[in-house]
Amino acid sequence: MSRVRRPKDPTELSAAEWVRQQLIDDIVAGRLRPGEKLCEVKIAARLGCSRTPVREAFRHLGALGLANFEKNRGGNVVRLERAQMLELFEALAEVAASCAGLAASRGEARRRILEEQGRLDHIAVPAGTGGEGDLFTTVFDICGNQLLAASGSAIRCRLLPYWRLLGSTADDWASHGGLGQAAAIRAIAAGDGRAARRAMRTFVLMARDHAVRGVPPSALP
Repeated sequence: MSRVRRPKDPTELSAAEWVRQQLIDDIVAGRLRPGEKLCEVKIAARLGCSRTPVREAFRHLGALGLANFEKNRGGNVVRLERAQMLELFEALAEVAASCAGLAASRGEARRRILEEQGRLDHIAVPAGTGGEGDLFTTVFDICGNQLLAASGSAIRCRLLPYWRLLGSTADDWASHGGLGQAAAIRAIAAGDGRAARRAMRTFVLMARDHAVRGVPPSALP
């Protein structure tokens, strides 16, 4: 892997936060493969930083459930498992549904942010990216409950590698996912809490079902 240089702008993320995001991106994109050993020295050299922020980033990866670490034995990227994926999707369905219901009860100005994002051409893509336009990121931001938002963000982060598999192997997910996501957005924007909870739960469980059918056992035991 080529060496990555951290931007020098002091207003950007701290070194540890930047390293953590780089490693998460590598795991989600498959550049760090399931089961691969995480070498502190090699990662520090590749990212052009000291070992201290890498060590701190490792702790965050462990807390997020994206890597396993044992004392004096280093760490490995978690191996993807179908049973784990099902549990994560089910947990996200419940938490995201609660956040969607709360988001629907917030002021119209805050809900309009989501409605405007829903008009983007890549409507089915953001839910699995974890980026700024991610459906879950926006819903967690506007729901107004920090505890639920933190729980949802942690679950969604652990799901990111599975979302990548879903997008790359389930050919019909883009069209079906787009419809499900649009329904959730409309319900939240309309201020209908009950419909928002139902639509969000349906959307996430639809993603789970497509992953179960579309991701082959060879990619996900």
